[in-house]
Amino acid sequence: MKQTKTFTILLFAILLINGCSKDCPDSKPIEKGVNKSYLPYIIPYSDTSTRLFLKNGKDTLLFKSQGLKETKISESASEGNCDKYNLQQYSLKMAASDTDFFEVKYFAIKTNVPKVQYLCHNLETNKIDDSRYIYFFQLKQLNTLNYTYDSVSISPNKYGDTVYTNLKFGILRVKDFNNIYELIK
Repeated sequence: MKQTKTFTILLFAILLINGCSKDCPDSKPIEKGVNKSYLPYIIPYSDTSTRLFLKNGKDTLLFKSQGLKETKISESASEGNCDKYNLQQYSLKMAASDTDFFEVKYFAIKTNVPKVQYLCHNLETNKIDDSRYIYFFQLKQLNTLNYTYDSVSISPNKYGDTVYTNLKFGILRVKDFNNIYELIK
């Protein structure tokens, strides 16, 4: 009787474990992409672009393009969901040195519209929906180095760092906790 009881408990445990585990079938990942027609407005730089910036009102730095890169990032869905995703991302880094750089990222996410994000000196701005970035560009003016830019968008992060951009010129000004970089027209 003791053996039957032990066998029954063991059999029940095996069935319970097998019944609760979810085997995910090998399936093709879900492709999520970005709208490439927005790319020239979000990343208005080419592989050979250069931009001259004034750092803290005294140093002139030449930022050079590191080239536009397209990557696919593989991600799994949330726990209990078997879906896998291939998320398209475009990025371009402009660098004057190892510590003086900025990067623009335009990327797909699993659950929503693609996003735009700036990375400056390892400080990330908040993510902006691509549709909001293009169609609802903030109509603000920015005066920097005696030149006025119209239709300027402001992308802050929670630390007070801010990137000012324009659809035609790209990044106009970057203000982080130690530095201000201003585009020289």
